[in-house]
Amino acid sequence: MSLGNYPVTRKDFTPNRRGFVGLLAAAGILPASQLMGAQTSGQSSGNGSDGGQPEPAPEDVETIRLDRIGRYATGEALGGAEIVSYQAGDSRLFVVNSNAGQVEVLDLSDPTDPTQDSILEASELVASEGSVVDSVGGTNSVDVRGDIVAAAIEADPATNDGAVAFYDAGSLEFLNAVQVGPLPDKVTISPDGSHVAVANEGEPGAETDPAGSVTIIDIEDGVESVSASTATFTEFDGQEQELREEGIHIVSQAEEPATFSQSVEPEFVTFATDSQSVFVSLQENNAIATIDVDSASVTNVDGLGFKNFSLPGNELDTSDADGPSLQRWPLLGMYQPDAIDAYEVAGQTYILTANEGDAKDFEVSLLGDLDLDPAGFELSENPYVDTVEELKEPQNLGNMEVNEAAMAEFADPDEQGVYTDIYAIGTRSFSVWEPTADGLQRVFDSGNRFEQEFIEQHPDGHLNTVESGPETESIELGQVGDRTFAFVGQEKGSGIVSYDVTTPGNPRYLQLAVNRDYGVSEDDLAAAAEEDPDGDNPARAGDFAPEGVNFVPAGDSPIDNPLLCVGYEVSGTVGVFEVIPEMGA
Repeated sequence: MSLGNYPVTRKDFTPNRRGFVGLLAAAGILPASQLMGAQTSGQSSGNGSDGGQPEPAPEDVETIRLDRIGRYATGEALGGAEIVSYQAGDSRLFVVNSNAGQVEVLDLSDPTDPTQDSILEASELVASEGSVVDSVGGTNSVDVRGDIVAAAIEADPATNDGAVAFYDAGSLEFLNAVQVGPLPDKVTISPDGSHVAVANEGEPGAETDPAGSVTIIDIEDGVESVSASTATFTEFDGQEQELREEGIHIVSQAEEPATFSQSVEPEFVTFATDSQSVFVSLQENNAIATIDVDSASVTNVDGLGFKNFSLPGNELDTSDADGPSLQRWPLLGMYQPDAIDAYEVAGQTYILTANEGDAKDFEVSLLGDLDLDPAGFELSENPYVDTVEELKEPQNLGNMEVNEAAMAEFADPDEQGVYTDIYAIGTRSFSVWEPTADGLQRVFDSGNRFEQEFIEQHPDGHLNTVESGPETESIELGQVGDRTFAFVGQEKGSGIVSYDVTTPGNPRYLQLAVNRDYGVSEDDLAAAAEEDPDGDNPARAGDFAPEGVNFVPAGDSPIDNPLLCVGYEVSGTVGVFEVIPEMGA
C-alpha cells in the first residue's frame, strides 16, 4: 500500500477490531465507571503489603498530577541509577547502579528524604556456593514482588551466559541463582508471582555474536528449587522475507545473509495480566514477540510497521541548522520500542510501547551523503522542497541520521544504493497496540506531542533533532481510582510525560514533568567523572535521562497517595514523585 509514493503498511489503516464494549470505550461513549476492572501487568505490585492508605473512591478521580517530593543521588554519572523497583513490606526502593555494578537499596519510609539502606553486590553471586557464573560484569535490572528480589546479572565477558540472582527482600540474604542467556537485560516477575522472565539481549562481542533469547524461570515452588527454560527464535529462520513484509528489520554486519534468530536482541519483557504470556520488545527488529509461559516458546513475532511522517499530526523536527520547527516530511519511522507495558480493558489486552528507536553503528548514515531516487518521492505538494537534492540540504533532512541498512533492506529494489524511501530511527512517540488474530493493530500513537511540549514548555530540552528526537525510552502503567495512567520517560529531554490511557484508543495528555539543568551536558558529566571520579557531583545536572520508572499504588505507598519512582541514568539520581489525584466535581 502507498500514500502518494510513500509506502505504508496495513497497520497504518487497519481499523481497530475490538469487541463491542471496546469500540464504545475507544469512542468515549462508555463512562469511566464502566471501564472499571482495567488491570496492568504491574498492578498490585504491592509485594504482599497490607499497609498503606485507602485510595480515593474510584468514581471521584478525574485526573492526576505529578509533584516531585524526594530525590536521592548515587554520586555516579552515566549509569548511576537505572532500573528501580519498590518493595512495600519494608518501604524500600531497589535501584540498579550499573556504573558501580550493584543494586542500591534505599529506605523510602520517608519519600521526601530517601537514604541508602544497603547494597547488593553482584560479586556475591560469584562467591556463593555452586555459583552458575565464573565471573560477573554487573547488574542490569531488578524486580521485586512479595518477599523476592530478582536481579539480572551479566557475565564477564558479556557474551557468556549470565544469571538471575534471587534475594530475600527483607533480610537481603542471597537465596539462589539460575543460569540464563548472554547479557540478561530486563527481568520481570509475573503478576501472580509464579514465574520470572528475562530478556537475554545477546549483543555481539569482538569475536562472537550470541543469539538473543528469553528465559522463563518457574519459581512457583520457591526460589530455592527453580527450573528454567529458554525460548529461542531459530524456528523463524528461513522466514526472513515474510517477516520483512510485516516491517520487521533483519540485518547483519556479516557478509552472509542475516538470519532472524541471529539478529534478535530482546530488549524488554512484560507479562500479560493473567501471567500466561510474556510480551518481548525486539527493538532493533521493530517487532514484538509473544512467549507462552507454560511451554517457554515463541508463539508470535509481530512487526510494527512504519510511522508516516508526511501525515498531519506526525510532524517532526529534523534539522540542527535552524530553530525549532515541526514539519511534515516524506519520511518513515520504525517504532523500535525499548520499554513496553501491558494492561487489560473490558477483557481485551493492550500493549504500550515507548518508541525510542535504535540502530547499530554500521546501519547509520547521514541522509545528505546518500543517493535518493527522484521517482520515489512525490514532492509537487511539499511546501519546503521541489527536488530530492533540496531534500538533502542541512536545513531540511541533510543532517539527519537515518537507518541506511533499513533503506537498503526495504527501499533499494535494484540494489544500487539509490533509495526510494527514507527510514528514520524511532518514532518520537508512544503507541497503544491491540493483539488480534491478524497481528498487532495500532489503536493510538502520540504523534508529535512530545516534541511539541518540549518546544513550548522547555525549549532547551528540545534536543537530538537530527537523530531520534526525545528518545522515548521508558513507560509504566498505574491505576488510580478507576482510571489508568501511563508515565512515559523521555531520555534526551529528561521529562516524564503522563497520559490518561483509560480509553486505549483515545489517551489524554496530562503533564510534562522536568527537573533538569540543560546547561550541563552529558559530555560535561563524562569529562568531570574522568578528571575527578570521587569529587564530581553529577546531580548538578538535575535529573537527567529517565531510564526506569516504577509506579507505587496508594495501598503500598508510605504516604496517602501513590508514588512514581524514576531512575535517571546520566545524572545518577532517583526522583520520587507524589501522584496526586484530582477529583471530579
